[in-house]
Amino acid sequence: GRAVRLRVLARDVSIASEEPRGTSIVNHMPCVIETSGPDTHASQIMVQVRVGPSLLLARITARSFAALQLRPGQSAWLQVKSVALVQ
Repeated sequence: GRAVRLRVLARDVSIASEEPRGTSIVNHMPCVIETSGPDTHASQIMVQVRVGPSLLLARITARSFAALQLRPGQSAWLQVKSVALVQ
């Protein structure tokens, strides 16, 4: 019942175009793609997503970004590895 602050690293976040099923990542929630841009390596894209009032970053491959046809305003699903959740 109290507010907590979490630090979630972009490398521990993935994006799915539809609600995940049959996955070992149990933390998933609907999100909206806000922005995207190049990361430090050309094979990576940094994607900013909105989950309710919160913004999170996901570092995904450029290949996945293209395959999922991600764009600003698009609804998607965010997945966060449980070992990545640190208070």
